[in-house]
Amino acid sequence: MFCAPMLISSPEYIISQYKEWWLSLSQKNGVNLLAGYQNISALGMIRKISGCTSYSDIWILLAAALAFIVPYFRLNQYKYITFRYAILASSLMFVVLFSTGSESSSYIIALIGVCLWYVTSPWKRTKTDVALMIFAFILTSLSPTDLFPSVIKKCLIRPYALKALPCFIIWLKLCYEMYYKNYATDISQK
Repeated sequence: MFCAPMLISSPEYIISQYKEWWLSLSQKNGVNLLAGYQNISALGMIRKISGCTSYSDIWILLAAALAFIVPYFRLNQYKYITFRYAILASSLMFVVLFSTGSESSSYIIALIGVCLWYVTSPWKRTKTDVALMIFAFILTSLSPTDLFPSVIKKCLIRPYALKALPCFIIWLKLCYEMYYKNYATDISQK
């Protein structure tokens, strides 16, 4: 994939474009770190709550990537469609939760992942799971709307990127489920 564009242009030009792309993304990432309407992610939430700007997100990203990748090694679970839905749900949440470019509108992607997590489970969801869904609906879905109290939105949710909190908790729970649960009770068999 790195070399494919070189079929229609010179390698020197393509490499220079990759360098420019990397520089542009690095600068954009720096701008997004503490922006009020950007970095509404788990990374932004951690950074804004801690108030610390001097650390690198790479350690959080490495831990998140490890948590994300571990379920892929459960090869015996791939035959169950519910496990594959869980992987899809995790992917949809991951891409929003761990991007400094996440905006409020990005959460339509994460919320689809949250819904997939909830409805495709082969086991009966618990009261905790229902509470997490309600929490996600209220904080992630309703917080940017006029239905949510403006003072809470402006003084608490936006400055600390708390819109990410319910999806982050659900993603962690989903990771746990994908590590330890057996997806053998498959809904496609019902």
